[in-house]
Amino acid sequence: MYYFNIIIPLLLLSFQVNAQKSVLSGKALDYSTKEITFYTIPDPVLHQKLELGTTKVATDGTFSLTLPIHQTIEIYVDLEKYCGTMVVEPGKNYAVTLPPFSLRTSNEAHSSYFKPAPYWLGLPGTENSDLNFAVRSFVMDFNSETAKNAIPIYQNQSKEVVNEIIERLETKYSANKNEYFKTLKKYYFAELSYAVNQRTPEFVINKYFATEPVKLHHPVYQRVFVKIFTDFLRKQSQDIQNREIVTITNSGNYLKLVSLFEDRGYQKEFAELVVLKGLNDGYYTNTFSKEGVLQAIEMAQTSTTSPILEPIAHQIKRKLSLLAVGGKAPAIKLKNLKNETVTLDQFRGKFIYLSFFNSKSSDCKVELDSIVSIEKKLRQVLTVVSVALDDDFDAAVKLWKAKGYKWELLNGSKQKQLIINYNASITPAFYLIDPSGALKLSQAPSPSHGFEPTFLKMFRDYNFKQQRN
Repeated sequence: MYYFNIIIPLLLLSFQVNAQKSVLSGKALDYSTKEITFYTIPDPVLHQKLELGTTKVATDGTFSLTLPIHQTIEIYVDLEKYCGTMVVEPGKNYAVTLPPFSLRTSNEAHSSYFKPAPYWLGLPGTENSDLNFAVRSFVMDFNSETAKNAIPIYQNQSKEVVNEIIERLETKYSANKNEYFKTLKKYYFAELSYAVNQRTPEFVINKYFATEPVKLHHPVYQRVFVKIFTDFLRKQSQDIQNREIVTITNSGNYLKLVSLFEDRGYQKEFAELVVLKGLNDGYYTNTFSKEGVLQAIEMAQTSTTSPILEPIAHQIKRKLSLLAVGGKAPAIKLKNLKNETVTLDQFRGKFIYLSFFNSKSSDCKVELDSIVSIEKKLRQVLTVVSVALDDDFDAAVKLWKAKGYKWELLNGSKQKQLIINYNASITPAFYLIDPSGALKLSQAPSPSHGFEPTFLKMFRDYNFKQQRN
């Protein structure tokens, strides 16, 4: 799901430069002995979590954590059914209260559709002038206004109603000159304006983005940017007047893509942000060649003059290259049922069908059952390896023994980096690795959705090429 451990060397550095210490502390008996991790979302391109710090709640419920903060940001903490959030300013200390602990159900824990409910962290004893209260007040008023006017906004697309709401809110909150708050207002208004201008997004782009400073870390800026610019490069290329975008992208010419948007009036840094987002999204489509996209991103790494965008370019390249077909499969070093250390190198010379699963997931159980006949039939040429991502490996062991599965089971419990490396936050996930250790299918079909015939064709083609060589 996300790659925050990989981006720490590049992106956390930008948080640590000129950072001031902000301390979060509180008491939450419900969370006694549990670890809680605070994170932020540093950009709208990868839109992945960046850990800021982890603390273990003491047996008496107390906790304290010092965070390196160099600018005002919104931070988050995942707390089972809730996602706590607050705004943190550099150098300020906060006493916070957490929501009552509420464990997710098994279905919620393993559903790709479940999202924790947002929860404003309590701030007892904090002065009413604190930025958090201004933000929360504005958001409540904004939500109230849009709820009351849902039909004219979202059904009738009334620009007049939108302008009236913006004017009312702007008047009410005009006295607050805090830069973070002003940006928050501005992009809430941008989001509202986009709701009635989706057919002509250029109006919103030109008014709120094209010539404005990039607000990479601001959550509302990120949200509106993602709404407008997701898959933007591909969508633009479908216009007959913009067909050159495909040719330029496939040639790997990052600078020419940036110039294309600069010619539309986008300031350079924003044009680069749009292109990086477009390349990241475009890699997964059939519109552009993967080689061209990777070449363009490589050019971005050395050509961008923006200190905030350079680490993003590096991270996109790492992410796309990590699981690229033909690249070396990320290393695995895990314990098996016999408590022996197992690595992928031990299976060199055979194809490996690698799966990631959680034994509590019904979908995973169905796929594991479907592997049985494949493993039995193809074990001479195919090694099946399954990695259990359960919090408690014993649950997977019990399932293995109850079902009598014959292939290798590895303990991936709490292996955060492994999940990141194999993009396996949503299970089941499958990969095919060739005898040389390179990824052959990334991701591979599941056993119940055509893996066997796909593999047999690849195996025949691979043997034919080996014989010719």
